[in-house]
Amino acid sequence: MKKVLTLTMKIVAGLLAAIVLLLLVAFGAFHTDAVQDRLVAKATDLLSDYLQTSVHIEKASVSIIDQGVRLYGVEIEDQQQRKMFQMKELGVDLRLLPLLHHEVSISQAKIKGLEARLFKPASDSDSVANYQFVIEAFKSKKQPQADSVVVDTIQAKKAPMIIDVKKLALEDIKVSYNDSLQAQLGKLHYKKNRKGQQFVEVRELSTSFVKQTKKGPVDTRLFIGMLDATGIGTQYKLTIDNLSYQTDNHQPRKNVGKPHRGAFDVGHFDVLAKFDIQIDSLGKDTLVAQITNGMAEDRGSGLLINELLLKVNANKRTAHLSDVSIKLPHTSLAIASADFQLPNKKERRPLAFSTSPIKGRVLLKDIARTFAPVLSKFSIPLNLQTQMSGNDNELRFRNVVVSTSDRKLNVNASGRITNLKNKYGLRVHFDVQKMTTDGAYAERVINQFAVKKFMMKQLNALGHFTYQGHFDVLWKKEQFAGLLHTVPGNLNFQFTLDELNKYVYGTARTDSFELGKAMDMPDLGKIACKADFKFDISKPRTAKMRQLKGGKLPIGHVTAEVAEGKYKKVKVRNLFAELESDGAIATGNITVKGTRIDVLCGFSFTNTNEMKKTKIKPGVRFHKMSDEDKAKRDERRAAKKEARKAAKEERQAAKAERKALKAEQKALKAEEKAQKAEEKAARKAAKAEEKEARKAAKAEEKEARKAAKAAAKEERKAAKAAAKAAAMDAE
Repeated sequence: MKKVLTLTMKIVAGLLAAIVLLLLVAFGAFHTDAVQDRLVAKATDLLSDYLQTSVHIEKASVSIIDQGVRLYGVEIEDQQQRKMFQMKELGVDLRLLPLLHHEVSISQAKIKGLEARLFKPASDSDSVANYQFVIEAFKSKKQPQADSVVVDTIQAKKAPMIIDVKKLALEDIKVSYNDSLQAQLGKLHYKKNRKGQQFVEVRELSTSFVKQTKKGPVDTRLFIGMLDATGIGTQYKLTIDNLSYQTDNHQPRKNVGKPHRGAFDVGHFDVLAKFDIQIDSLGKDTLVAQITNGMAEDRGSGLLINELLLKVNANKRTAHLSDVSIKLPHTSLAIASADFQLPNKKERRPLAFSTSPIKGRVLLKDIARTFAPVLSKFSIPLNLQTQMSGNDNELRFRNVVVSTSDRKLNVNASGRITNLKNKYGLRVHFDVQKMTTDGAYAERVINQFAVKKFMMKQLNALGHFTYQGHFDVLWKKEQFAGLLHTVPGNLNFQFTLDELNKYVYGTARTDSFELGKAMDMPDLGKIACKADFKFDISKPRTAKMRQLKGGKLPIGHVTAEVAEGKYKKVKVRNLFAELESDGAIATGNITVKGTRIDVLCGFSFTNTNEMKKTKIKPGVRFHKMSDEDKAKRDERRAAKKEARKAAKEERQAAKAERKALKAEQKALKAEEKAQKAEEKAARKAAKAEEKEARKAAKAEEKEARKAAKAAAKEERKAAKAAAKAAAMDAE
């Protein structure tokens, strides 16, 4: 649609410019009405020859003194003699001298009663649009056979020009394309002052077109009652009021005959909005702006946004949003930032986005009429926090935290929604890391829904509980699974809500659960069991049963296998139980199977809140040993025989092992004894060797003293002889 409107404006502007310039040249030297009328005829003939179609101008007035042009009753036909362009009045006041410098300086312009009809057959790819000849005429290099002044003027039109408009007024403008797109403008006033500040006032701008979808045509209408803009350069302030967007697919609304379905329907939009927008920077491929005040309401679905605030910084590839604030009547959400990758089919670039933490306070009844009427009475405020990311086919949620102000309900989760483009393949999956509450608060949450309530007393008996698990929402089916930690014990469960066939069914398991405490039956103790259940939730089927039998119980059946249980002081194992409810009376049987005797117990009740009044009928059943029991007996005997044989072999192996151990210990002891004797002999030999060494050292020392003594004696003897000789020499 944007391309069509742009093309239309280009064609209209080109035609108007050609007419104005042609008349300016033709009337340049003539100012009388008679001469102007003759030149109007001449100018229209020239333009008709140039465009090869019929051009008609009822009246024209050109004033060289006032530098203005006035045209009345302009009509141009396409080449099939259909009226393509009509205009009641055109007035242009401009300066003539700047035209010599390829500058169009318009001090004031007015267009009134313009109507353009454009056609291009969509069924035939080889067909030519009725406006194509205008485009080709202005692109053509072939010069028309006309006065050289006119040719030069048209060639000058093709040259780049600077256009400066001071004032512009448009009134009663209509454009149609293939009769499937209609655009109308009540009026547009534009003004630019000497400082370059621009003022724009638009009233009653509308467009309507038929959008083709896989399910058929959708009539679409966009209407803007008021648009005011002021600005200078690339900065503007916009006020948009009475903006209306409507769609109609000519089919019943999706919630017709489906009261539990929301009223939101893209085929029946009826949106009314208004915005105040501040544009801080506007370039060819960039935009920096903010919505300072926004409001929108879809009157068809009841969705009401009281306040919308945000800042945007965008280019051709990405958009960054910040300081986003969304307020509904009782709900408020804040997003610090969000980043978008903008889609582009040519570049094969898909839509993708991610957000910072989304924080807010939510009242679910704000979206009840729009998306889920079942939430119409949900009046508990919830604190919400999460982070989102995704693309055009998937949404992901991280760090989801939901809680009440009193902290009696807390949920931590994460999840994703996939296959957004296929409602049959759409899947919602959430992993609940932890949910905590108690039975009383859970009952308060259930009371927010207009549904029948069963076993509320038993729910309260669970006390404070914690849940961990996951759930999936598929087409007409919901699945839940997880582990429930309660005061009486823990439960593993898995159940499915089949909305197509209207049943709820599943399985519950426990290793230890105080059933008596939960069911207000003190004689029952802890049990370890597994139970399968299936209940009918079809309103037509259950209504029929209640008409026949009355009652307030659920309709369905339960089967259970109790591995171990306790009733009063009696412990039982391998117990089988069945429960069948027709809505009025629930009857059941409990069987403890034996080899030849089965212990039976029948019971019935009519009210889950008065389980103490349950009627119990005990019984005993004798029977022959079944082939299955015989097989089990033979199996047990064979197992015992194998066990005895294995025990004997084990004892023999143990005896042989003890004997080998004893021999090993004896050999080890002999080895230790031999090692001790060896160590003793080694110590004795070392001692004798040490003694001999001391004896040899003593003898050696004695010989050394003896030798020293003899040497000293000889030395004294020599000294004495020397002294004697010295005395003799002295004499």
